[in-house]
Amino acid sequence: RLSGKLAIGKGVSDCLYEKFESADGDLKIVPLADMFNHGAYPEVESSYDEEGNYYAYTTYDVPAGSPLRMSYGDPTNPSFLFARYGFLDESTEATFCKIIPEHINKDMEELGYAHNRMLFYKDGNVSEEVWDILLFQHVSSTKIGDKRALMEAHRTGDYATKQMLHEKYYEYTSAALLAHLESFLEQLDKLSAKAGERQRDLGDHPRLPLILAHNEFVKQTFLAVRMQNFGY
Repeated sequence: RLSGKLAIGKGVSDCLYEKFESADGDLKIVPLADMFNHGAYPEVESSYDEEGNYYAYTTYDVPAGSPLRMSYGDPTNPSFLFARYGFLDESTEATFCKIIPEHINKDMEELGYAHNRMLFYKDGNVSEEVWDILLFQHVSSTKIGDKRALMEAHRTGDYATKQMLHEKYYEYTSAALLAHLESFLEQLDKLSAKAGERQRDLGDHPRLPLILAHNEFVKQTFLAVRMQNFGY
């Protein structure tokens, strides 16, 4: 078993280096830490001291022979990890729902608009924040009074009022969700078909299989949401 902390000083040399993003948003070059793979449920967490030394420590007693993994970023956004690091994390339970409003205001952020909260789950469930944003978008353009009621209910924890508003406008929010699902699935099919046409020459496009795998992962999640909520 392994339990404890590994300290890596700034002066360590003659080893591989990798850039990691620290909690304050800075990119730091860290020796040896590039040996940690990504995990949605990591065994290792990281920190830095005031001198810039990097510390890796296990979050629990790790059995011998088990991998040591750290988090490369939000585990609910495999598209970000794919774009930035070039791998597909299929262990994640959810993915960003891809709903990107033209304008995101403070009320929407207060309701939970963030890539790690606006989630479609692989089992077909939809996060509460997705429904809240769909409701907010609808009442913002049709019923200003109900928009105020939604925000007040959210701020005060008035679940009953919030649920009443969701039920009142479900016809419209569910239609908006279905339209988004259908539109994005159509885009995915077109992108995958285009990529498939180029797959014959992997020398020119070596990442195409991974791109197609990513598209299929997102597609299957969206299909699960459609089945769970609309029955097909």
